[in-house]
Amino acid sequence: MKKLLLVVVLVLSACSSGGTTETTSPTDDESTDTQATTTPQADQTTTTSAAEQPASSSSSGHITLTIGDQTWEFDGALCAYTDATPGEAGSQWNVSMVQDDLQVYVNDDSTGRYISVANIKDYGTFQWEAHGDAVTVLTVDGNDIIGEGTFSDMAGDGPATEGSVTATCPSWLKG
Repeated sequence: MKKLLLVVVLVLSACSSGGTTETTSPTDDESTDTQATTTPQADQTTTTSAAEQPASSSSSGHITLTIGDQTWEFDGALCAYTDATPGEAGSQWNVSMVQDDLQVYVNDDSTGRYISVANIKDYGTFQWEAHGDAVTVLTVDGNDIIGEGTFSDMAGDGPATEGSVTATCPSWLKG
């Protein structure tokens, strides 16, 4: 199932990228170093039922990932699920986006919970991930996802670092 969802998200990501980075405006590239403070509240750690329709049909979604003092903003979010609706028991889902040669990926499925960001052009040169017990919070509330965890530097030998992710899906694709 995880591979099917990943394929769907990657295909959708390729279709929605709108071309190469050579065709983007200079202001698009400036957003990757934006600092943001995202602190999920403790009372947001419960899982609730998700709506299948987007909150706003004009939105393409958004993902913010912070690891230590570095923050990445992704304009858009591709969201897919199988089995139950995200947020309900038995749901398997993933959220992903590719921007500026980086891919953020968040999932909760039969293999466990996982959050990562990696350079997909020069794979292995930059990759942070938290999986299994290292993901301390991962919840879905409608089209919103909140996650927290301890990230490992898979491309270097940096120390384990606390981080968080927030995402808003424009809608959920059922796989």
